[in-house]
Amino acid sequence: MIDEIRGPLEKIHRGVQGALAITLMGMDGLPVDTLHPNPSDHEDMDVSSLVVEYSSLLSQVRNSAQMFAAGGLEELSISSEHLTMIIRPVNEEYFLALALTPSANFGKGRYLLRVLAPTLAGALS
Repeated sequence: MIDEIRGPLEKIHRGVQGALAITLMGMDGLPVDTLHPNPSDHEDMDVSSLVVEYSSLLSQVRNSAQMFAAGGLEELSISSEHLTMIIRPVNEEYFLALALTPSANFGKGRYLLRVLAPTLAGALS
């Protein structure tokens, strides 16, 4: 199963110029797999811990969207001075989080997450 997960994660990471890390994580905040090839490039930024914190935010946003009949959450992006995070649910239990530099190709990241999330959903079932 890990190869079925690792392949799409590598494709996303290699396909987006400026990608720092890609994580497949459970809604409970436990990572399934993470690619963070050069963590020393951003030693002051703990991307893994940040994604765990964002997982609780994701649950709140999903609940709010459903509560107010906005429909299911398809994507959440959070931009800060040094990092942009794109989060896309894979299914009810898992999500993808792509960490990007501010100058990264945001559109390509969104596209690859959208296209490869179904592949990961199939690998997890």
